[in-house]
Amino acid sequence: MKKLTALTTTALAASIALALTGCGGQGGSTSTTAAADFPKAGSTLEWIVPGAPGAANDTLARIMAPAVQADLGATVNVVNKEGGSQVIGLNYLAQSKPNGLTFGYTNVPSILGRYLDPSKKAAFDRSSFTPVGSFASNDVIIGVNKDSKYKTIKELFDAVKAEPGKITAGTDSRAGDDHIFLRILEKELDLDFNIVHYGSGGDKVAALVSGEIDFAIGGVSSFFGQYKSGDIKILTVIDDEASSFLPEVPTLESAGYDVEPMTNNFAVSVPSKTPKEVVARLESALKKASEDPTVQEKLKGAATQSDWVSGSDISALWEKREQQMKPVIDELLQQQ
Repeated sequence: MKKLTALTTTALAASIALALTGCGGQGGSTSTTAAADFPKAGSTLEWIVPGAPGAANDTLARIMAPAVQADLGATVNVVNKEGGSQVIGLNYLAQSKPNGLTFGYTNVPSILGRYLDPSKKAAFDRSSFTPVGSFASNDVIIGVNKDSKYKTIKELFDAVKAEPGKITAGTDSRAGDDHIFLRILEKELDLDFNIVHYGSGGDKVAALVSGEIDFAIGGVSSFFGQYKSGDIKILTVIDDEASSFLPEVPTLESAGYDVEPMTNNFAVSVPSKTPKEVVARLESALKKASEDPTVQEKLKGAATQSDWVSGSDISALWEKREQQMKPVIDELLQQQ
Protein backbone atom coordinates (compact mmCIF):
# COMPACT_ATOMS: atom_id res chain seq x y z
CA MET A 1 0.00 0.00 0.00
CA LYS A 2 1.79 3.13 -1.14
CA LYS A 3 0.56 5.29 1.73
CA LEU A 4 2.93 3.64 4.18
CA THR A 5 5.97 3.40 1.94
CA ALA A 6 7.81 5.87 4.14
CA LEU A 7 7.95 3.15 6.80
CA THR A 8 10.11 0.22 5.83
CA THR A 9 9.04 -3.19 7.01
CA THR A 10 11.92 -3.35 9.45
CA ALA A 11 11.39 0.15 10.77
CA LEU A 12 7.68 -0.41 11.11
CA ALA A 13 8.18 -3.57 13.13
CA ALA A 14 10.67 -1.81 15.36
CA SER A 15 8.33 1.15 15.89
CA ILE A 16 5.21 -0.81 16.79
CA ALA A 17 6.41 -1.89 20.21
CA LEU A 18 7.12 1.71 21.19
CA ALA A 19 3.97 3.04 19.59
CA LEU A 20 1.69 0.65 21.42
CA THR A 21 2.86 2.24 24.63
CA GLY A 22 3.01 5.82 23.33
CA CYS A 23 -0.45 5.72 21.80
CA GLY A 24 -2.12 3.86 24.61
CA GLY A 25 -1.61 0.79 22.38
CA GLN A 26 -3.50 -2.26 23.52
CA GLY A 27 -2.40 -1.35 27.01
CA GLY A 28 -5.82 -1.21 28.63
CA SER A 29 -7.42 -3.89 30.75
CA THR A 30 -7.09 -7.38 29.32
CA SER A 31 -10.12 -8.68 31.19
CA THR A 32 -12.07 -10.95 28.90
CA THR A 33 -15.01 -10.64 31.27
CA ALA A 34 -15.29 -6.92 30.56
CA ALA A 35 -15.13 -7.38 26.80
CA ALA A 36 -16.49 -10.84 26.01
CA ASP A 37 -19.97 -9.62 25.17
CA PHE A 38 -19.00 -6.26 23.64
CA PRO A 39 -21.08 -4.55 22.57
CA LYS A 40 -24.04 -5.60 24.66
CA ALA A 41 -27.39 -5.92 22.93
CA GLY A 42 -29.12 -2.55 22.71
CA SER A 43 -25.88 -0.59 23.16
CA THR A 44 -25.38 2.79 21.52
CA LEU A 45 -21.91 3.81 20.40
CA GLU A 46 -20.78 7.36 19.55
CA TRP A 47 -18.51 8.11 16.59
CA ILE A 48 -17.07 11.50 17.52
CA VAL A 49 -16.43 13.89 14.64
CA PRO A 50 -14.42 16.89 15.94
CA GLY A 51 -15.88 19.19 13.32
CA ALA A 52 -19.03 20.50 11.69
CA PRO A 53 -21.70 18.49 9.87
CA GLY A 54 -21.07 18.25 6.14
CA ALA A 55 -17.27 18.48 6.29
CA ALA A 56 -15.14 15.63 4.93
CA ASN A 57 -14.72 13.83 8.27
CA ASP A 58 -18.45 13.97 8.91
CA THR A 59 -19.37 12.75 5.44
CA LEU A 60 -17.02 9.76 5.66
CA ALA A 61 -18.20 8.82 9.16
CA ARG A 62 -21.80 8.76 7.93
CA ILE A 63 -20.77 6.51 5.04
CA MET A 64 -18.97 4.09 7.35
CA ALA A 65 -21.25 4.10 10.40
CA PRO A 66 -24.13 1.98 9.01
CA ALA A 67 -21.73 -0.81 7.99
CA VAL A 68 -19.93 -0.70 11.36
CA GLN A 69 -23.31 -0.74 13.08
CA ALA A 70 -24.45 -3.78 11.11
CA ASP A 71 -21.33 -5.72 12.05
CA LEU A 72 -21.46 -4.82 15.74
CA GLY A 73 -25.20 -5.36 16.09
CA ALA A 74 -25.47 -2.09 18.00
CA THR A 75 -26.45 1.48 17.19
CA VAL A 76 -23.64 3.77 16.00
CA ASN A 77 -24.45 7.47 16.15
CA VAL A 78 -22.25 10.06 14.46
CA VAL A 79 -21.85 12.95 16.91
CA ASN A 80 -20.38 16.31 15.91
CA LYS A 81 -18.30 18.11 18.53
CA GLU A 82 -16.98 21.17 16.74
CA GLY A 83 -14.88 24.09 17.88
CA GLY A 84 -11.37 24.99 18.92
CA SER A 85 -9.76 23.69 15.72
CA GLN A 86 -11.01 20.18 16.61
CA VAL A 87 -9.70 20.36 20.18
CA ILE A 88 -13.17 20.37 21.78
CA GLY A 89 -14.14 17.10 20.11
CA LEU A 90 -10.75 15.49 20.71
CA ASN A 91 -10.83 16.48 24.39
CA TYR A 92 -14.26 14.87 24.66
CA LEU A 93 -12.98 11.68 23.06
CA ALA A 94 -9.84 11.49 25.19
CA GLN A 95 -11.82 12.00 28.40
CA SER A 96 -14.60 9.52 27.60
CA LYS A 97 -14.91 6.25 29.49
CA PRO A 98 -12.54 3.61 28.06
CA ASN A 99 -15.32 1.11 27.42
CA GLY A 100 -15.44 1.14 23.61
CA LEU A 101 -18.75 2.99 23.46
CA THR A 102 -17.03 6.20 22.35
CA PHE A 103 -14.57 6.31 19.48
CA GLY A 104 -13.66 8.97 16.97
CA TYR A 105 -11.27 10.55 14.54
CA THR A 106 -7.62 11.07 15.36
CA ASN A 107 -6.44 11.71 11.81
CA VAL A 108 -2.73 11.53 11.08
CA PRO A 109 -1.02 13.93 10.67
CA SER A 110 -3.71 16.59 11.29
CA ILE A 111 -4.06 15.73 15.00
CA LEU A 112 -0.43 16.67 15.65
CA GLY A 113 -0.99 20.41 15.48
CA ARG A 114 -3.92 20.13 17.88
CA TYR A 115 -1.78 19.10 20.85
CA LEU A 116 1.76 20.15 19.88
CA ASP A 117 0.59 23.78 19.71
CA PRO A 118 0.36 24.92 23.37
CA SER A 119 -1.95 27.82 22.47
CA LYS A 120 -4.72 25.34 21.66
CA LYS A 121 -4.67 24.13 25.30
CA ALA A 122 -5.44 20.53 24.41
CA ALA A 123 -6.09 18.17 27.31
CA PHE A 124 -4.63 15.23 25.42
CA ASP A 125 -1.57 13.96 23.61
CA ARG A 126 -0.61 10.83 21.71
CA SER A 127 -0.71 8.69 24.86
CA SER A 128 -4.37 9.61 25.43
CA PHE A 129 -5.58 7.33 22.63
CA THR A 130 -5.41 3.78 21.34
CA PRO A 131 -5.72 3.68 17.54
CA VAL A 132 -8.31 1.27 16.15
CA GLY A 133 -7.31 1.66 12.50
CA SER A 134 -7.53 3.92 9.47
CA PHE A 135 -10.11 3.15 6.81
CA ALA A 136 -9.21 5.69 4.12
CA SER A 137 -6.54 8.10 2.93
CA ASN A 138 -6.48 11.37 1.07
CA ASP A 139 -3.75 12.68 -1.20
CA VAL A 140 -2.76 16.31 -0.66
CA ILE A 141 -3.19 18.77 -3.52
CA ILE A 142 -2.60 22.44 -4.35
CA GLY A 143 -5.52 24.34 -5.86
CA VAL A 144 -6.11 27.82 -7.26
CA ASN A 145 -9.14 29.88 -8.17
CA LYS A 146 -10.70 29.20 -11.60
CA ASP A 147 -9.59 32.64 -12.80
CA SER A 148 -6.06 32.34 -11.44
CA LYS A 149 -3.25 33.45 -13.73
CA TYR A 150 -1.24 30.44 -12.58
CA LYS A 151 -1.83 27.57 -15.00
CA THR A 152 0.83 25.19 -13.70
CA ILE A 153 2.54 24.52 -10.39
CA LYS A 154 5.80 25.77 -11.90
CA GLU A 155 4.20 29.12 -12.74
CA LEU A 156 2.93 29.39 -9.16
CA PHE A 157 6.23 28.46 -7.53
CA ASP A 158 8.18 30.71 -9.91
CA ALA A 159 5.94 33.60 -8.83
CA VAL A 160 6.60 32.77 -5.18
CA LYS A 161 10.35 32.85 -5.82
CA ALA A 162 10.03 36.15 -7.69
CA GLU A 163 8.05 37.76 -4.86
CA PRO A 164 8.97 36.06 -1.56
CA GLY A 165 6.32 36.46 1.13
CA LYS A 166 3.75 37.95 -1.26
CA ILE A 167 1.78 34.98 -2.66
CA THR A 168 -1.01 34.05 -0.25
CA ALA A 169 -1.59 30.42 0.75
CA GLY A 170 -4.63 29.30 2.74
CA THR A 171 -4.73 26.75 5.58
CA ASP A 172 -7.57 25.43 7.72
CA SER A 173 -5.78 26.23 11.01
CA ARG A 174 -2.56 27.46 12.55
CA ALA A 175 -0.12 24.58 13.21
CA GLY A 176 -2.50 22.13 11.51
CA ASP A 177 -1.52 19.71 8.76
CA ASP A 178 -2.00 22.33 6.00
CA HIS A 179 0.35 24.69 7.82
CA ILE A 180 2.92 21.95 8.39
CA PHE A 181 2.79 20.83 4.76
CA LEU A 182 3.34 24.40 3.58
CA ARG A 183 6.32 24.82 5.89
CA ILE A 184 7.81 21.58 4.56
CA LEU A 185 7.39 22.86 1.00
CA GLU A 186 9.04 26.14 1.97
CA LYS A 187 12.01 24.31 3.47
CA GLU A 188 12.40 21.66 0.78
CA LEU A 189 11.94 23.98 -2.20
CA ASP A 190 13.35 27.24 -0.82
CA LEU A 191 10.01 29.05 -1.03
CA ASP A 192 8.42 31.78 1.09
CA PHE A 193 4.60 31.94 1.21
CA ASN A 194 2.32 34.49 2.86
CA ILE A 195 0.35 31.95 4.90
CA VAL A 196 -3.23 32.83 5.86
CA HIS A 197 -5.11 30.76 8.47
CA TYR A 198 -8.86 30.12 8.44
CA GLY A 199 -11.15 28.58 11.03
CA SER A 200 -12.03 25.46 9.06
CA GLY A 201 -11.51 23.63 5.80
CA GLY A 202 -14.80 25.01 4.53
CA ASP A 203 -13.70 28.59 5.21
CA LYS A 204 -10.41 27.94 3.45
CA VAL A 205 -12.08 26.55 0.33
CA ALA A 206 -14.58 29.43 0.31
CA ALA A 207 -11.68 31.90 0.42
CA LEU A 208 -10.08 30.15 -2.53
CA VAL A 209 -13.29 30.14 -4.57
CA SER A 210 -13.82 33.85 -3.89
CA GLY A 211 -10.27 34.72 -4.94
CA GLU A 212 -9.34 35.98 -1.49
CA ILE A 213 -6.15 33.90 -1.53
CA ASP A 214 -3.81 32.87 -4.34
CA PHE A 215 -3.80 29.15 -3.58
CA ALA A 216 -4.65 26.60 -0.93
CA ILE A 217 -3.38 23.20 0.12
CA GLY A 218 -5.39 20.27 1.47
CA GLY A 219 -6.85 16.83 0.84
CA VAL A 220 -8.42 15.92 -2.49
CA SER A 221 -11.86 15.39 -0.96
CA SER A 222 -11.93 18.93 0.47
CA PHE A 223 -11.64 20.46 -3.01
CA PHE A 224 -13.23 17.84 -5.24
CA GLY A 225 -16.74 19.29 -5.42
CA GLN A 226 -15.49 22.75 -6.34
CA TYR A 227 -13.05 21.21 -8.82
CA LYS A 228 -15.81 19.29 -10.55
CA SER A 229 -18.02 22.39 -10.67
CA GLY A 230 -15.18 24.38 -12.23
CA ASP A 231 -14.79 26.84 -9.36
CA ILE A 232 -11.18 25.89 -8.74
CA LYS A 233 -8.28 24.36 -10.65
CA ILE A 234 -5.99 21.75 -9.13
CA LEU A 235 -2.38 22.30 -10.16
CA THR A 236 -0.69 19.30 -8.59
CA VAL A 237 -0.98 16.22 -6.39
CA ILE A 238 1.86 16.05 -3.87
CA ASP A 239 2.73 12.46 -4.56
CA ASP A 240 4.87 10.31 -6.82
CA GLU A 241 1.83 8.56 -8.29
CA ALA A 242 -1.18 10.11 -10.01
CA SER A 243 -4.41 10.29 -8.01
CA SER A 244 -7.12 7.92 -9.20
CA PHE A 245 -9.57 10.80 -8.71
CA LEU A 246 -7.44 13.28 -10.66
CA PRO A 247 -5.58 11.22 -13.29
CA GLU A 248 -5.18 14.29 -15.49
CA VAL A 249 -3.47 16.34 -12.77
CA PRO A 250 0.36 16.13 -12.71
CA THR A 251 2.13 14.99 -9.57
CA LEU A 252 4.65 17.29 -7.93
CA GLU A 253 7.35 14.78 -8.78
CA SER A 254 6.45 14.76 -12.49
CA ALA A 255 6.64 18.56 -12.42
CA GLY A 256 10.27 18.24 -11.33
CA TYR A 257 10.03 18.81 -7.58
CA ASP A 258 11.57 16.31 -5.16
CA VAL A 259 9.31 16.26 -2.10
CA GLU A 260 8.16 13.29 -0.03
CA PRO A 261 4.49 12.38 -0.76
CA MET A 262 1.94 14.02 1.53
CA THR A 263 -1.09 12.04 2.67
CA ASN A 264 -3.80 12.28 5.32
CA ASN A 265 -4.99 9.07 7.01
CA PHE A 266 -8.57 8.95 8.34
CA ALA A 267 -7.69 7.22 11.60
CA VAL A 268 -10.10 6.22 14.36
CA SER A 269 -9.15 5.79 18.03
CA VAL A 270 -10.61 5.05 21.43
CA PRO A 271 -9.50 6.47 24.79
CA SER A 272 -6.38 4.83 26.18
CA LYS A 273 -6.95 1.98 28.67
CA THR A 274 -9.81 0.62 26.59
CA PRO A 275 -9.64 -3.19 26.97
CA LYS A 276 -7.64 -4.78 24.17
CA GLU A 277 -10.48 -7.20 23.33
CA VAL A 278 -12.81 -4.25 22.82
CA VAL A 279 -10.26 -2.52 20.61
CA ALA A 280 -9.88 -5.71 18.58
CA ARG A 281 -13.66 -6.01 18.13
CA LEU A 282 -13.93 -2.41 16.95
CA GLU A 283 -10.95 -2.86 14.64
CA SER A 284 -12.55 -5.93 13.08
CA ALA A 285 -15.82 -4.07 12.48
CA LEU A 286 -14.09 -1.00 11.02
CA LYS A 287 -11.93 -3.12 8.73
CA LYS A 288 -14.90 -5.16 7.53
CA ALA A 289 -16.86 -1.97 6.82
CA SER A 290 -13.94 -0.50 4.86
CA GLU A 291 -13.87 -3.61 2.66
CA ASP A 292 -17.61 -3.55 1.91
CA PRO A 293 -18.01 -2.88 -1.86
CA THR A 294 -20.98 -0.57 -1.26
CA VAL A 295 -19.00 1.45 1.27
CA GLN A 296 -15.99 1.59 -1.03
CA GLU A 297 -18.14 2.92 -3.84
CA LYS A 298 -19.54 5.64 -1.56
CA LEU A 299 -16.05 6.57 -0.38
CA LYS A 300 -14.99 6.83 -4.00
CA GLY A 301 -17.95 9.13 -4.64
CA ALA A 302 -16.58 11.35 -1.85
CA ALA A 303 -13.17 11.44 -3.60
CA THR A 304 -11.58 9.40 -0.84
CA GLN A 305 -9.46 6.29 -1.29
CA SER A 306 -10.46 3.21 0.69
CA ASP A 307 -7.17 2.27 2.31
CA TRP A 308 -7.11 0.01 5.39
CA VAL A 309 -4.28 0.44 7.90
CA SER A 310 -4.34 -1.54 11.14
CA GLY A 311 -4.35 0.05 14.57
CA SER A 312 -0.78 -1.06 15.31
CA ASP A 313 0.45 0.34 12.00
CA ILE A 314 -1.31 3.65 12.65
CA SER A 315 0.34 3.74 16.09
CA ALA A 316 3.73 3.41 14.43
CA LEU A 317 2.90 5.95 11.72
CA TRP A 318 1.59 8.42 14.31
CA GLU A 319 4.79 8.17 16.33
CA LYS A 320 6.93 8.59 13.21
CA ARG A 321 4.97 11.62 11.97
CA GLU A 322 5.18 13.22 15.42
CA GLN A 323 8.97 12.83 15.44
CA GLN A 324 9.17 14.31 11.94
CA MET A 325 6.79 17.21 12.45
CA LYS A 326 7.36 18.33 16.02
CA PRO A 327 10.50 20.30 15.07
CA VAL A 328 8.58 21.92 12.20
CA ILE A 329 5.72 22.89 14.52
CA ASP A 330 8.12 24.17 17.19
CA GLU A 331 9.83 26.36 14.61
CA LEU A 332 6.68 27.83 13.14
CA LEU A 333 5.32 28.57 16.60
CA GLN A 334 8.47 30.52 17.43
CA GLN A 335 7.82 32.67 14.37
CA GLN A 336 4.37 33.78 15.52
